[in-house]
Amino acid sequence: MYGRILVDLGNVGYRIIEECLNHDLPEPLFEEITGSLVVTFRKYRITEETLEGLNERKQNVVNYLIKHGKITNKEYRQLNPNVTDRTALNDFNGLIKKNILLAKGEKKYRYYILR
Repeated sequence: MYGRILVDLGNVGYRIIEECLNHDLPEPLFEEITGSLVVTFRKYRITEETLEGLNERKQNVVNYLIKHGKITNKEYRQLNPNVTDRTALNDFNGLIKKNILLAKGEKKYRYYILR
């Protein structure tokens, strides 16, 4: 996928990938944009395979968390107005069981972040 770019970078490109993996980070994204090399380092290991088994609401939660970093039950229900509090909790618990989310805080101060 990144063959031509990595060949142009030589060992540096492969060392960047190796260091990311050594630090338990996903491989960076290498792109050529308007003639410039852009390397995007990602914090989360969210892949297409991760999202495939999720319903639309859960996929929206993951995308929201990638952009905003955390989400509360209230914010989740604002994004999904037809969802009850119980359904929101079930969705969060399902994402926790799949090792996608972590719950932080207690009771009304609880929020969720990507693992």
